[in-house]
Parts: sequence; structure tokens; C-alpha cells
Amino acid sequence: MSKKTDIMEEYVPVKLFRDNDRYSQDVFVAVNGEGCLIKRGETVMIKRKFAEVLEQSDRQDMYAAGLMEKGEEDYARMNREM
Repeated sequence: MSKKTDIMEEYVPVKLFRDNDRYSQDVFVAVNGEGCLIKRGETVMIKRKFAEVLEQSDRQDMYAAGLMEKGEEDYARMNREM
């Protein structure tokens, strides 16, 4: 195993947000055919490779939200100018 692979197999603590609505279900994450189910609202130890997938997903969600917000602002500005 390479050094990078070893690091990805290390366990790291993760705590996923939980509420009583949209964020109430546990989260399934898979990497290269290996999966894990992550309980929300508790600190759990998961392999770093799964934690990185969660971080990437969060970054993508924030980027998408920014694009949607910009689109809404552009649309509103365009309508005001008419």
C-alpha cells in the first residue's frame, strides 16, 4: 500500500448536522465499492476517504448555492431594468 492509501484508511472523527426535518436520516457514503453508513448528530469515527467525500460534497453544495443565488440576483436585476 502506498503512503497516500494508508492515510485514506486512517479513522477520523466526523459529526454530521442533524435536525428533525431534512437532515434527520443517516448518510451512506461509498468509495470504490466500499461503503459506510454515518449516523447524524453524533461524533463517529470513519475512514478519511469517506470524510473527504463528505467535504467535497459540502463544497459542491456551497458552490451550487452560490450559482443559484447569483442567477436569482441576475434575473431580478434584469426584471427591474425592463
